[in-house]
Amino acid sequence: LDANGAQIANFGDIYGDTLDLKKVPPFLPAAVVAVEDRRFYEHHGLDFRGLARAAFVDLKARRLVQGGSTITQQVDKNLFLTPDRTLTRKIREALLALKLERTFTKDQILALYMNRVYFGGGIYGFEAASEKFFGHPAKDVNVFQAAVLAGLLKAPAHYNPQREPEQARTRDRKSTRLNSSHGY
Repeated sequence: LDANGAQIANFGDIYGDTLDLKKVPPFLPAAVVAVEDRRFYEHHGLDFRGLARAAFVDLKARRLVQGGSTITQQVDKNLFLTPDRTLTRKIREALLALKLERTFTKDQILALYMNRVYFGGGIYGFEAASEKFFGHPAKDVNVFQAAVLAGLLKAPAHYNPQREPEQARTRDRKSTRLNSSHGY
């Protein structure tokens, strides 16, 4: 920090302050759900339709092309497991997802995800990403910025609004199907 308290440089990973879903615009969590797990509020940690779709696409391509993980499973992987793509890890992830869904509310799980998800460049969580990319806290994002942040989750380096502004705009247009259920 300089003499006035302004940041000059940052070394290492950047984690934002804890995000409270009640203090951000409702379209921000809605964008996350729309992009990452459209049936988030309908399943109990595992989305069997999503898993079947991903398995079909993967079998057809004869390689791993699509994932079928829910937001809850991603929280499990990010907090408790390794990113290894093994059957053992996937089984553990599924069991943990069921336990997490019995222990926490959907909004608590979504908040955990939004606070810990990786945005590339050592940036973790929507608060840090909003500060980095837009210069203000997540509570102040507009619909466009919410869609850009949610769109970044699929490929952080490819959709980075600072390095790839046109790709970020393209992804924003794909991400604006905001889910209106559950107050979002």
